[in-house]
Parts: sequence; structure tokens; C-alpha cells
Amino acid sequence: MTRLAVVGSLNADLTLMFDQLPGRGESALAADSGRLSLGGKGGNQAAAAAAFGAEVAMVGRVGDDEPGRQVVADLAARGIDVSRISYTPGARTGSATIAVDRDGENLILVDPGANSRLSAADVSNAGLDQADAVLLQLEIPLATVAAAMRAAGDTLIVLNPAPAAPLPADTLALADVLVPNRAELARLTGGEVPADLTAAARLARRLAGDADVVVTLGRDGVLVVPRSPGRATHIAAPSVATVDATGAGDCFCGTLAVSLTEGLGLAEAARLSVAAAAISTTALGARANLPGRAAAGRLAATLPVQALPG
Repeated sequence: MTRLAVVGSLNADLTLMFDQLPGRGESALAADSGRLSLGGKGGNQAAAAAAFGAEVAMVGRVGDDEPGRQVVADLAARGIDVSRISYTPGARTGSATIAVDRDGENLILVDPGANSRLSAADVSNAGLDQADAVLLQLEIPLATVAAAMRAAGDTLIVLNPAPAAPLPADTLALADVLVPNRAELARLTGGEVPADLTAAARLARRLAGDADVVVTLGRDGVLVVPRSPGRATHIAAPSVATVDATGAGDCFCGTLAVSLTEGLGLAEAARLSVAAAAISTTALGARANLPGRAAAGRLAATLPVQALPG
């Protein structure tokens, strides 16, 4: 069984439904009374990987409070090893307020809480080098991300650079696979947000010298740009009845990391993960409908993989 270590954020979330997301300076009334759920990019990715059959260990911090205990209990119920999650006296468990419109698009505001206390000491003795892969995001301190990547040694490192933040070149160089969205790709390269696949591939090539790059494109699927001299390919997203896109990118990252450690090629792993992420959007909440391998595989088989010119 694949052993995956996830280092990242753990949150208790409030989701509010709106007919239309408010703009800057605009007030809006939610269409319902809101729903409490559990999230954080780290927790969501760990849950998706566990649903795909991996043996998952979560490394993170929660507050010494009731939301923190709920977060840990939920992950444990999903079969995830929670022994490396620390309770943090004097800090709240991280939280997010998520606004979702009738088309499933979202706006997310995050209070890091205890996630900001995850330290290099927490990750240095977490046995990351014993995993088959280590999966990280940027909702924890960047110094901790770098320390975790160093502690992983020769283990496959998958980095989801979200939310967007500038990363030192020596930190980026430690990643084997980078999974940014359009905005994060632009932030990493110092370029403009790409308007089309060709522009996205051009920016990704700036990063693909030392790492494979998979750019998530939301409703447009993903762009796979392997390290040179591999050819870029596009995988379209399937048409599904989207209810809530919250956590779709997290589902993609969790299932991608599992698929890569099991020996799938980059494009085939991304194809399977596009399908899994699409299925995850058909229910309200980031973890409400995390698919297993069989369901994702059936949908993935219908998705074409198109090579880009050049």
C-alpha cells in the first residue's frame, strides 16, 4: 500500500451559499444559514488520498479546542494516522469562511490559527523520509515547508504552491512535482496570469527544468508540462453537475500524489485526478463526495489527452 505523508493545514470551516458572490465593497446576504464543515488544504488532500486507498499520515497543528478535536476525529475516522498532529495551547484551530454561488464557484477567506505555529521541529522528526511521497501546500509557514522538503530526503515531493506566494529558488528546486493553478503559476514565475494553454505552457517551462509541472485550470481541466524535454499535454475536465468546487484542487492533489507513487505516468495520473476532482464537486463541501479509484477510473477513461504543438 502507498504510504503518503501530508504536511499542511487543518481547519474548521463555515460555508455560506449565495446567489452571486459579492464584489469588492459590496455586502450580500447568504441564501441560507451556513454549514460548518472540516477543511484546510492539508486535511482535504489527506482525506482525498485516503479515499483513493493510500496509507496516509497527517502532519499539522490544531488548537486545543473543540474544533481541533473534531478535525482530528474526522481524519482518524477516515483511516488517517493522526499521531503527528499536535494540539496547540493558546491558539485557535485554523478556520475558513467559504462563500459559494449557485454555479459552484467560491471565495475563501482563511484565518491560519494554529497552522501558523507548525514549525521546523514538528516536521524534522516526523519520519517524512520513510514515506513513498510527501505532499505539501502553503497554508503553513514557508520556513516549515522548506524544512519538510529537506527532511523528506530522496522521497518524491509534490508541492501545491497554494495560496499563491513567492518561493525562493532553492525551495522550489526541492520539489519533484509542482501543482499550481493559473494565478499561482504567474506568481511563481513573475509573469502575467496566462490567458490560454500556450501561455500557460510557456510559463510552466520556466519551472519544468527540475520538476514536472501540472497546472490546474478549473473547468478547463489541467495542463501537464513534464520536465524537459517532455511534451506538454492538455486534459479537459468532464462535464458534471457541479454543486460546490471547494476542495476540488485539493482532491486533485491528493489523488495525483497517490497515483504517481503507484507508478502511473504523469499524464495518466493527472487524467485520473481530473476525474476524481470533478466528482468531488458534485456535493456541497470539500470532503462530501471524495471518490475511490473505481469511480474516478470509469470517468477518466472518457477523457482525451491532447498534446500541445511544439
